[in-house]
Amino acid sequence: MSNRRRHNGSRANPDPNMCVGVFGLSLYTTERDLREVFSRYGPLAGVNVVYDQRTGRSRGFAFVYFERIEDSRAAMEHANGMELDGRRIRVDYSITKRAHTPTPGIYMGRPTQ
Repeated sequence: MSNRRRHNGSRANPDPNMCVGVFGLSLYTTERDLREVFSRYGPLAGVNVVYDQRTGRSRGFAFVYFERIEDSRAAMEHANGMELDGRRIRVDYSITKRAHTPTPGIYMGRPTQ
């Protein structure tokens, strides 16, 4: 069985946990903006906007880490579908409990041989 399938939840219905993924973000949304929005639901352990390593631009998604699972539940229920910086965001429980290995996020051309 591959490592991708070892988590308990599925991609369509991940298990509740203290980390939520926030998708559909404006390229201008900052960690500070996300802290302001998501701290309404409870104490945060951290916020991590994912940036492209090559360009330094936001990839349009982030992870928000709560101290309690009930707070991540509240955030998912109330923030999912809200508008932030002119974009309607999607909030889901994170499938994994840690950050993923970064990928380029942009087409970089065919590899040279």
